Amino acid sequence: MRFLYVALICAAALVSSCEDPGSSAAPNDPSVAPDANLLTTGRIRMRALESGSGSGRQLQLLFQDEGNYPCANYKLNTTYEQANKQVKLAFTGITKPSGICLTAIGPARSAVDVSTLPIGKYQLLFDVGGRSTSGTLEIQNTQLKLSSNDPSLVEVLIPEIHFTPKNIIWGYATTMLPQAQASVEVLRDSLQRLGATPITLPAGVYSPFTIAANGLPEPPQVSAGARALLLLANYSGSPERIQAYVKRANAATPGLNLWINTSGI
Repeated sequence: MRFLYVALICAAALVSSCEDPGSSAAPNDPSVAPDANLLTTGRIRMRALESGSGSGRQLQLLFQDEGNYPCANYKLNTTYEQANKQVKLAFTGITKPSGICLTAIGPARSAVDVSTLPIGKYQLLFDVGGRSTSGTLEIQNTQLKLSSNDPSLVEVLIPEIHFTPKNIIWGYATTMLPQAQASVEVLRDSLQRLGATPITLPAGVYSPFTIAANGLPEPPQVSAGARALLLLANYSGSPERIQAYVKRANAATPGLNLWINTSGI
């Protein structure tokens, strides 16, 4: 009998020692996500994203909460309803990934496709875990604008994005070579011989880049003594032809690091 009593005490101690020390965390701690539907607390952050261009353009509203979860693919449960000039968005909780965990700490996210909305101004009605506010979504021919009437509940990260024109290429060359050996004029002339036409765009935020006051993409950060030569052009030819030119230019000019994005063709 005494042996049985001692065994029970040891078993209880073993079970106690195996308990997860984090199990006492507060249930409202945003870093402790349940299997599903954690009621959203804090603030929702919103921005717009354009992908593709022209008739193939896709417009999305992207959302994230303020959580700090152990997987990058936690889902922000979001419902979307649109009727006439009203868009209702409700954020009801968080869903933990049921399969693979994309290991990276970050918020829960969701996306809503608004590509089919006609040009116009829409009232946004937000429900964040039972708390409400409103805002606006304005879709124009060349840009999209967002606003929120309560940034402490729904924060707009980028109030306005410009749409990217179709058939453009952009990029830059970084170099420490003197002007006589590497100049933006020479690079632009070479691109023009390939059928590209240099352009500028209105200043502002575009999904793939930000255009500075001079109408060209904002330059990348470069080390002391280096220069960035900025390129932006219309081009409707073969992307492979541009990339072949990039390889030739880099090979022919040691010290030149040329990069051109052709995804907008």
